[in-house]
Amino acid sequence: MQVILAMIAFVLSHVLISRTALRPWLIARLGRRVYLGAYSLLSVVLLGWVILALLGADRTVLWATPVWAYPFAAACSLLAVVLITVGALTPNPYSVAFRSDGFDPQRPGIIGWTRHPLVWGLTLWGAAHIPANGEWPALLLFGGSALFGIVGIGFLERRANRDATPAHAGLVSGLAAGHLDRNALLGTILGCVLWTVLLFAHPSLFGADPLALLKSVCC
Repeated sequence: MQVILAMIAFVLSHVLISRTALRPWLIARLGRRVYLGAYSLLSVVLLGWVILALLGADRTVLWATPVWAYPFAAACSLLAVVLITVGALTPNPYSVAFRSDGFDPQRPGIIGWTRHPLVWGLTLWGAAHIPANGEWPALLLFGGSALFGIVGIGFLERRANRDATPAHAGLVSGLAAGHLDRNALLGTILGCVLWTVLLFAHPSLFGADPLALLKSVCC
């Protein structure tokens, strides 16, 4: 029950704040940086609640873990973390981002390939863990995260198309070409480092040891 309550609180915090008139109202009064900082802190706290509730919940096995699930989770989570770090560093007026100033529609960087790197990263993180966690309520967390991300991307696409300026029209329609810029390269390096740290810290943080699981499959 606590997992469900935590997930409801997490989803409502996004729906009621980021997808209503409350978001522009808060930005106007707090400033974009303060708003994003407070919103990110709230998201981290609520996600922490979800994870703690999940770790303490009773488990019901839904399917046996296939042998490919652990390499799949490792590879997809690496890509997910890289997308998150690149998205966090790249200015992006079209999606969830820490800043929009400094964005150049003529040199959009990774935004020319995907307008929502940060959200795609979070979505892929959830999807990466589904095959290896065939139990309730883990499916609620990972499946819910992936589904929420996909729905969120659809919402962000509609908002980007609605608010596009003439200078950004080519990018919104998918015509502008992406390229590897400084933010993408730095984000990729930081993402690989963060993924490695999380891989080794995973047993202490979440119980499961992905390195041991990978060795059991590969050796």
